[in-house]
Amino acid sequence: MDAPALWEQSLIMFSHTYFERKEKFEMNADSYPIWMLFIVESGKFRFRIGAESGEIGAGELIYCPPGYMFHREMVSPLELHLIGFEFTGKQQTELAPLLPSVKSHPTDRKRLASNFAYLRKLHLAVDPRRALRKQMILNDIWQLTCEVWEGEHQQDELARLADSEDTLMNRAAEWLYQHAHIPFGMSELSSLLGLSHVQFTRRFRKSFRMTPSDFVKSLRIRKAAGLLLDTDLTLNQIATSCGYENGFYLSRVFAQNMGMSPTKYREQNRV
Repeated sequence: MDAPALWEQSLIMFSHTYFERKEKFEMNADSYPIWMLFIVESGKFRFRIGAESGEIGAGELIYCPPGYMFHREMVSPLELHLIGFEFTGKQQTELAPLLPSVKSHPTDRKRLASNFAYLRKLHLAVDPRRALRKQMILNDIWQLTCEVWEGEHQQDELARLADSEDTLMNRAAEWLYQHAHIPFGMSELSSLLGLSHVQFTRRFRKSFRMTPSDFVKSLRIRKAAGLLLDTDLTLNQIATSCGYENGFYLSRVFAQNMGMSPTKYREQNRV
């Protein structure tokens, strides 16, 4: 199952435990009869589930499928949520090997922090209304996770462009990777390839199911989004770094592709 299809899944919460400060794991390895979601608000631990391993820290999530052995080692004391859940209308073991990863680090940090705050507030609640609220929060966290997986899926698709059977278009894709973030004319590349602009566009689309311009735009928007979150550069400075003439043009392209202005994207996602 690819990432977009995962959006369609609904989760049912069966348990929720909140640890304000957990200094050690009672067991260094365990398995569970239902899905378990580990949400880390602070602290770190190392993990291994199946063939996947690594370290998880603040703002990161681990989805442990039922029946899988979860190995973990404390690195520093944790502020931790532990949620047991199942998927509606699914054989629970069917979804386990279909997840892109058991680990996730949602990028909408403000929304994630809000969800964490509500989970802390409601962790002892048992009345139906508050239980429903926690159910809604769990599904929102799932959607944030799927958003990350979808972005990683798209990035993997771009990375596989050089696998086309058309070696000339593979060369074109590599050239675009190298030049995407500086101003250039597409006719410059088509001339290097010995093709007209129309021939090049048709051949590239046939190989990669997108035009050369759309490919470059995807690379530029991805870089712009990263700079918006990780730097204090102005919009004009980001535009220059991504190959656009000015911040006004970047803002228009960004809004068309991301559904919001660069300024709103930065305000909404930076912490």
